[in-house]
Amino acid sequence: MKSLSIPEADSLAAKFRSELGMGLAEPVNAKTMIRKLSVTLVYRPLSENSFGISCKSGEKRFMLVNSNSTRGRQHFTIAHELYHLYYDENPTPHICDSVVSTEEKNANRFAASLLMPREGVLSMVSKEEIAGHAVTLATVLRMEHMFGVSRMTLLIRLKDIGLISQPCLDKLKAVPVKESAQEYGYDLSLYEPGNAGLVIGDFGEKARLLFEQGKISEGHYMELLNMIQDGRGEES
Repeated sequence: MKSLSIPEADSLAAKFRSELGMGLAEPVNAKTMIRKLSVTLVYRPLSENSFGISCKSGEKRFMLVNSNSTRGRQHFTIAHELYHLYYDENPTPHICDSVVSTEEKNANRFAASLLMPREGVLSMVSKEEIAGHAVTLATVLRMEHMFGVSRMTLLIRLKDIGLISQPCLDKLKAVPVKESAQEYGYDLSLYEPGNAGLVIGDFGEKARLLFEQGKISEGHYMELLNMIQDGRGEES
């Protein structure tokens, strides 16, 4: 399997955006994107080192995301799993964890390019910051909330595309995340878990069809329906 370079990941993500009718710089709403793609997405608590699971059968695609992860991490996991569902050379049922293989690195680079497009990032950085290979904390906070990603994910992306130096990354990495966001007046939900029990996709429609075809009992159908309804209140 071939390792994706950062320019190749940028190009692949731009192609993916184009096919979905998205601009090259606009932020991604992962849940809206999932609906456009007709992927079934379920948020459930998983173990600490498991971020998400994905698999596909024919044209049907399924994704499970760890609701114990922060919302920023969940956003990145969705983009990461989309790489496995659409571009992985060996599309076997996949669990996203802390193990780093070539395809995991490819998925991470694709996710970073998809969520933080080069054009969008550059539009938020001043000429002085670009020239100095350093960005301010205020700029970092604006970008992580604009693109809905974690602090570390954003800093790695900025370093990869040459906007910040390693010393700048290290300096910003040392700044407490929640405390700094609070000091600047930002909502803290990005840095917290959420969406437990939420189901996105035609899960309910499929359950109804199975019930009408007599393939599941009324009790099983109601159980599936209740599972969906229990999670609807947390979407954000």
